Amino acid sequence: MYYPILRGKLNELLALRELAQLKLKNFTPVIEPVKKDIKALVKTIESLNSHSIEPYIIINPIVGDFSDTPNALYEELNKFDNISYQILYSINQKTEHYIDFLDVGSFGLFIQKGIDQEILDFSTSSNINFIQNDTNPNIKRRIKNRVSYEDFFKKQIRNADYPKESPFSSLHSYYKDESNIGFADYTITGDDFSEGGGPAYVVTIHCSYIDRRRFDELFIRHYSSFNDGTPTNPGAKFIEALNLLIKDIDSKDIPFIDTHALNEFVYLHKIEHFPGLGQVKKISIKHHIETVANFLSTSVEVSG
Repeated sequence: MYYPILRGKLNELLALRELAQLKLKNFTPVIEPVKKDIKALVKTIESLNSHSIEPYIIINPIVGDFSDTPNALYEELNKFDNISYQILYSINQKTEHYIDFLDVGSFGLFIQKGIDQEILDFSTSSNINFIQNDTNPNIKRRIKNRVSYEDFFKKQIRNADYPKESPFSSLHSYYKDESNIGFADYTITGDDFSEGGGPAYVVTIHCSYIDRRRFDELFIRHYSSFNDGTPTNPGAKFIEALNLLIKDIDSKDIPFIDTHALNEFVYLHKIEHFPGLGQVKKISIKHHIETVANFLSTSVEVSG
């Protein structure tokens, strides 16, 4: 099972709503809400529920509007009887008492710091345990219902600094070999949280693919516009970056799979339309998740 980790920003939530309609297999999102106004979050949960998906919600986020009030999000979500979600409790550097959330009933753990004996003991009470991928194997073996996660995206300070391609991960191809029940990543957004981006001196489109010829490793292609030294005309810069992506799609040199999201980029190129930087990011997130979900589905079919 694939558990993409997303923050509760609007375009990330919109990506999940649109992905839900595709009825992807092996896909359950993890959401760490960052906005105090949870109307968009609730609407997203409703949309996922309508397609038989129960997302995992980190109910004590460590970033965003709820980071200083660990009980507030859970109290807000409890006001809605028509949504179904699974609780994840973050264990992080601020966590002092692990038993605080035992009264919520069924829950999972999202462990964001080193694992000691106390955490190991507490993990026996949870239904699912998200642990960092580089955790000591001797500890991993002692944790049940384990999901390995990591921020594989090599985020750059400036878009101009992205290379043409960067390696991402192979975890999707071997997670079962380590007795994990699933794996997770932060897609093409990375773990770093910021309220919004700065001016776009360079527009970059991130596009994921899995290369069967290179041992099923996932790579990210970065298509960047020319750096003219100014933040003006992001629409023209987007079209410039999009032209580079379409060139690779048409040449078939890069083994992108034919996702709904990729076809959105093709359509934007056809009508020469710039939908806004947030929408561009949304499409890249969707393509990444579709790519990974497709790999899992086809791998099951081949092995079966």
